[in-house]
Amino acid sequence: MRKPRFSGRLRLPAGFTLIELLTVIAVIAILTALTLYAARTVMSAGQRNRTTTEIQGISTNLENYKTDNGSYPLSQESGSPLFASAAAYGTSDGTGTTYQESSELLFQALTGKYNLLDPTLTAGSKSYMTFKTSQVGNKGASAGTTTPGSTTYVQDPYGYSYGYSTGDGTANNPPNTGLGNFDLWSTGGTTMSTTNYSGAQAWITNWNR
Repeated sequence: MRKPRFSGRLRLPAGFTLIELLTVIAVIAILTALTLYAARTVMSAGQRNRTTTEIQGISTNLENYKTDNGSYPLSQESGSPLFASAAAYGTSDGTGTTYQESSELLFQALTGKYNLLDPTLTAGSKSYMTFKTSQVGNKGASAGTTTPGSTTYVQDPYGYSYGYSTGDGTANNPPNTGLGNFDLWSTGGTTMSTTNYSGAQAWITNWNR
């Protein structure tokens, strides 16, 4: 029995052209960029929502503090009044003394401790709030340490110090020295110098929600 003969050459499937390959690569690149953008947007929204919730929680406990003590804890530096309003000196990333030390006082007033590692409350103090490890900075401070810069401060979800102020009662630095209101804010992940506050519209605050 004869085997059938094949006429002509064996044809292989045609490959992709250069234009088709470039088109596929471009589509993949666009889809990747859109995915990354969406992920960043979701993450940013989550951080802002968490920050708003934390500010509300801290504000509630500051009201409890005022009920017991007659006034809000004064923002201060090294035991002396220091007003950390939006117009005060100091950097907004938590490294400047104005921001970080006032946030340290906020931690001390609400927890009754100088730092996260302190096992006991300071003399005559009361705990109004417990912070998670992710909510504070300078976690490695030694127990019993009271020097500014070596104690724990309240940290926002962006990793920066919360701004806290009781003001000095002047028109440029409200509110009125702990007897009225207080300012509590996160810079929303933005950093700025002592003279440039152009990014303040991104702040998350207790006065503009």
